[in-house]
Amino acid sequence: MNPARLKTISELVEDYLSERLLRPATNKLYRDIARRFTENTGLYQIEEINAAEVRKWRTGVLSRAKEESWNMYRRHMRALWNHAMRHHGCTSNPFADTAPARAPKLRKKTVDSVDLQTVLRALRDTGDEGPYVRPTWFWSIVINTFYYSGIRRLQLVGLTWKDIDFDAATIHLRATSSKTHREWFIPIAQPLRPELENLYLLTTERLGRTPRSEEQVFNVTLFNDGFKGKTMTVDQLGATFWRLSKATNIRISPHRLRHTMATELAASKDIRTLQELLGHTNISTTMQYVHPDMDRMRNLLETFSS
Repeated sequence: MNPARLKTISELVEDYLSERLLRPATNKLYRDIARRFTENTGLYQIEEINAAEVRKWRTGVLSRAKEESWNMYRRHMRALWNHAMRHHGCTSNPFADTAPARAPKLRKKTVDSVDLQTVLRALRDTGDEGPYVRPTWFWSIVINTFYYSGIRRLQLVGLTWKDIDFDAATIHLRATSSKTHREWFIPIAQPLRPELENLYLLTTERLGRTPRSEEQVFNVTLFNDGFKGKTMTVDQLGATFWRLSKATNIRISPHRLRHTMATELAASKDIRTLQELLGHTNISTTMQYVHPDMDRMRNLLETFSS
């Protein structure tokens, strides 16, 4: 884009995205955040934006959203303005000049073991007559896969049959569906193996042939005509978990299942292996799942009081 014509925020976004090689979901996030800024502030021209306007926007965001939301907005808008400074003559970055919010360090939200069994039992007892998620056996396998592997939504949706090696008992997590843009292998947990083998058999039965290596592992559209398209999407996955949460009155999601698995395994104190399993590039991210041992804390206090 000709720098002389780069006047609006929407033009800046498109110029930035044309330079970067980002995933479609990331592109959408940049556009959504920029649109939210213009809708909230009524400012569309780059030259109108200054630190005072950004701070007013921050006040509005924090009045209705969490600190993490503001920090995410700021991070993405700061990247856009850094681009404008590098290529289009902007002399300052008002988003860099506006401080992030101090977000409280809360425990990761998990699914209680009793609640998890309640959800699985509800799926089992309801059968395929359930009004909210069908087929129930499919979604039980999905839940167990998230719980026993700790993978993310995009990784599950991106799995193809060539990624599942039953002989080596491994799952290949590819860079194309990884948040950190890297690939690695994780073992298939023993309780998960029969679930995946059953899914393979049922997929074979449904297709009338052996699944091809490039075909999606978790493809609900094969088993429920109510899902549009030829493959399952992240949006369909998220919507189903939302319906399941509403029907059972239990908050369950792929991310909560990942947090649950990580929190339970962190108790083993083998943090380096857990880091590799979760695919974290920084061990400090993994350390967020480590919580104090209450008995050890109590024993320490007892020695102090004595």
